[in-house]
Amino acid sequence: MKSRILNVTIFLFLSLVAFSQNLKLGELFNEGVVLQRNAKVELWGTAAPSQQVSVEIQGKKHKTLSNENGKWALNLSPMKAGGPYSLTVASNSETVKLNEVYVGEVWIAGGQSNMAFQLEKSDGGKQEIVSATNKNIRFVLVPAVVYEGDRTRGDMNWRTATTENVGPMSGVAYFFAKQLQKELNVPIGIICCYKGGTAAEVWMSRETLLQHPDHAPIVTSYENYLSGMGKEKYEQLYSEYEKGLKIYFDSVRAGHKAVRPVEPMGEKHYKRPYGLYNTMLKRIIPYTAKGVIWYQGEANAPRAEQYQTLFPALISEWRADFQNPKMPFLFVQLSNYDHPAYGTRPMWAELREAQLLTWQNVKNTGMAVTLDVGNKNDIHPTDKKPVGERLAAIALNQTYGYKFPFSGPLYKSLKLVDNKAILNFDYIYGGLVADGEIKGFSICGADKKFVPAKAEIVGNKILVSSEAVNQPVAVRYGWSNWTEGSLRNKEGFPATPFRTDNIELLSHGVKTTNY
Repeated sequence: MKSRILNVTIFLFLSLVAFSQNLKLGELFNEGVVLQRNAKVELWGTAAPSQQVSVEIQGKKHKTLSNENGKWALNLSPMKAGGPYSLTVASNSETVKLNEVYVGEVWIAGGQSNMAFQLEKSDGGKQEIVSATNKNIRFVLVPAVVYEGDRTRGDMNWRTATTENVGPMSGVAYFFAKQLQKELNVPIGIICCYKGGTAAEVWMSRETLLQHPDHAPIVTSYENYLSGMGKEKYEQLYSEYEKGLKIYFDSVRAGHKAVRPVEPMGEKHYKRPYGLYNTMLKRIIPYTAKGVIWYQGEANAPRAEQYQTLFPALISEWRADFQNPKMPFLFVQLSNYDHPAYGTRPMWAELREAQLLTWQNVKNTGMAVTLDVGNKNDIHPTDKKPVGERLAAIALNQTYGYKFPFSGPLYKSLKLVDNKAILNFDYIYGGLVADGEIKGFSICGADKKFVPAKAEIVGNKILVSSEAVNQPVAVRYGWSNWTEGSLRNKEGFPATPFRTDNIELLSHGVKTTNY
């Protein structure tokens, strides 16, 4: 009897071992996934240690070995666009099969709240959702896991950007994908990895930040703050914050007015340096993607001069992480907004300049100007369609070789003649235009005091002057947080704000946040 019980026990144990699933794909590889066409797509997962793993798709088989920890990765041969295809992974008598795999163009959407701004809240979004039937646009929302051990929010499942799913998707990313799909006629996949209120350093590694002398203070200031406060004190403050947050929500639900408590900065705060890089971005590295679209910068405006090097460093790190040193990185220049915290201090103008310099100096980047769709009293302008479509125009022109306009007038050169400044521009296309009086220009003489200026279009040039300045030395356009700058080209793309001087910026030397 004992022998029979023992045999049954052994049989059950072996059965459990046999049916335990060691073989798994990485969490981004699930039904409906979009893989990058014409590229050596990296696929990864886990299996039993030191076992052969084979992957088959489109009639091609690929093999590799799992390491001693059971991790494996391999590159698929370049594939043509299409789908749905089946993908089969096999190892040690185990099999994982995806029945719905698409091959097309994959882009990562990153940034802060204006990229996170949902389609359902965008202008025309509700009507767009009702008519969203294109199953060749697919997306995945990377959950906002703020710290290790944070509660799970959402999943990493691919969804069709159709009526029943698309509402929470980034409005900018949706309109970008829609335009790409229309022109390229292949499946489009968008990996949505963003979080409102985040500065660039939130999406970078600690190691990369420490490599640059102008960026290292971000890390040292934060870590000195933490060590000075102490872990015990932080945990106490965070516990008090959680209690206060519960009271706040209870009050709101009861219909009372309440002041939301402020979360203490620390190891659980989503705005901490290098935090979301570890808990969100790493979850999708090194997924093979064509490029990145990015809308961020608001949180870095007080350190705009630093952003001139910080943003390129972020681009460089992402390109390295995603194993594509030439990966297109397209971004949105800050829109128009009369920021109440800055008054007349042009902090957003300084940040826009940092973005412009990035476009001009970092290869395979592109910048969408959005002054004309800003909102004077709202940091979140709701007209996201032009933003997404302008990013798509850049991608179609620079990445896919389409030959049509994608930029507004870009300052090229200055010539001073008597009391006038004569400006030349690139990306004029059909010509320079403005609705009514040309606004947004200012001019200064040797005293460096800028005054509003008169501007007129003469052919493909702009003549700028002021009765208050007899001998001008410099010109600025759109150099304020909120600008009435109205210059554009006939194709409808607004001119990029600029300055011709090199006067020291207000953000000069500001390299960290005071915690």
